[in-house]
Amino acid sequence: MKQQQGSVLIITVVVLFAATMIGLYAMRGTIMQDKMTANINNKVSTSNAAEDGATQFLNWADNRFKTSGWPTSSSDKNSWKGGLTADLIPYTNPVNGVSASNIQNGRYYWIKTDANIAGCSVANTNPCWDDTNQQVTVQITGNLIKGTGSDTKILGESVYQVKFAAPQAVRLPELPGALTLAGNVNSFSGANSNVFRIDGGHKLAIATGDVNSNNTVKNGIPSNRNDAAHYPGGSGCPSSGACVKNTDLGLWGDANQVMALVNSIKNAPGVTYVEGDATNLPACSGIVIITGSLRTNGNQCSFNGILLVLGGNYDVRGNGGDYVGALYVANISSNGSGGYQFSSSPTQFAGGGNMTITYDSSLMDDSVNPSYSSRTSVLSWVDVL
Repeated sequence: MKQQQGSVLIITVVVLFAATMIGLYAMRGTIMQDKMTANINNKVSTSNAAEDGATQFLNWADNRFKTSGWPTSSSDKNSWKGGLTADLIPYTNPVNGVSASNIQNGRYYWIKTDANIAGCSVANTNPCWDDTNQQVTVQITGNLIKGTGSDTKILGESVYQVKFAAPQAVRLPELPGALTLAGNVNSFSGANSNVFRIDGGHKLAIATGDVNSNNTVKNGIPSNRNDAAHYPGGSGCPSSGACVKNTDLGLWGDANQVMALVNSIKNAPGVTYVEGDATNLPACSGIVIITGSLRTNGNQCSFNGILLVLGGNYDVRGNGGDYVGALYVANISSNGSGGYQFSSSPTQFAGGGNMTITYDSSLMDDSVNPSYSSRTSVLSWVDVL
């Protein structure tokens, strides 16, 4: 009997122990689940904070671009710094304490100005300003915090990296070729170098406005380069040889329309306007307008945009550089009665040895009128941490 009672007691203890262990494991699972839920909630809060900060920087940048253009000075590029009450972005590390006015529901966002952004030309610089392409990359840190001032405690952190582009400059009516020569062309010299190339893409390599000008261009191409390998283009090209064609230049074949266009955009953002002759490219991107002739010497920067030379002569000496976009050369002068005409002095073009021109319509559209993109573009939005 006593042996049976002892057995029952042992079984009872084992059952109780098992039940206790099951309860402990269940409790442990609940605790772990609670911790996971808390971590997820913290991550959501910090991500939301970083996203709020990125949105605020976008709003600041968009307003800046539209009202004052692309920032050029150090003070302009740092004018985002400030508090939330001024619609600006804090830049104080919460480790050093946070002002209550910069906290929203326990969330705080800020820009760590010495963060290193991969690909930035200046290390440990945040935001990273790309003046050439008018793009800015910024890392925004979002924190979940408790307390303010010296009592601030950091409960979580997320980092977003976003990249914005300023509103594009004027978009011009499409040019018919990678190189468009308007008016009477009496001199064309295509380089004999195997590197020299004018690529019209889906357009013409070289577009002219009359038969005589077209013949001048074709005769100026070295016989061993007069082919589609050095002067390729789209479906409108001749069946053989270089893609050079006499065609309707549209607006670009009317001196009055060209000058009306030039006068309407010469002060627009992204447009570089030079009155008179130039000895080198005044800018390496955007829309460049030179009312005189252009002569370049030696190595040039790689140009991305549209170049309008309105003084009749574009003489490239040296390597010439790479051009992506389109070139337009014409000799436009006053007609003496308030209008414009293609001058009796002919249009001339001489290409450099290693020069390449590749058609790109990024700054053009199919409208006969210039358009303008007033929207700041979001190029990327990445969760870094």
